[in-house]
Amino acid sequence: MSRTNPYKRKRRSASKFVLIYGEGLDEEVFLKHLKSLYSKNKNIAITIRKGKGGSAFDLVINAYKSYGAFSRKVVVLDNDRGVAEMRKAKTEAKKRRVELYEHIPCLESVLLSILVDGKNFRNKSSKWCKQEFESKHLNRKKRNEFKEYIKLMPKKLLDKQSVKIPELIKLISLMKGG
Repeated sequence: MSRTNPYKRKRRSASKFVLIYGEGLDEEVFLKHLKSLYSKNKNIAITIRKGKGGSAFDLVINAYKSYGAFSRKVVVLDNDRGVAEMRKAKTEAKKRRVELYEHIPCLESVLLSILVDGKNFRNKSSKWCKQEFESKHLNRKKRNEFKEYIKLMPKKLLDKQSVKIPELIKLISLMKGG
């Protein structure tokens, strides 16, 4: 007689494993918020990890060296670094088959675009975007609290803005398994 129950449903496991490696804690919290809203596909397991800062090149290397049987590795970083540094990171990412998703100039510009009806902040400096976001929307002390992102950016708002903001389109597509 078999020890297993033939009527018991078998556990489903994911067929794709995706690592999303954010630049720091701010990216990690925002990516986890997007994952909670958009990652409903049971065939895809998404792991979000935060980097320790450093250069863009270091982020690519650290993501590449991350343990786990990932079928895809994606690094999400700000594009506010020097041209030579970004070129070096892109070359290394291509060599190691790590995808780069860049926020131009930074994550806060994307967050501002979401909150200010799709307005483009690409021509602003990274410093300006960070100050603007923290002074008008979410102060520095609450930046790393997941529940604050739930209140600030509900799914309805993200859906509306996802057709206007290229970086958000890519991230949501990634969360959905695209």
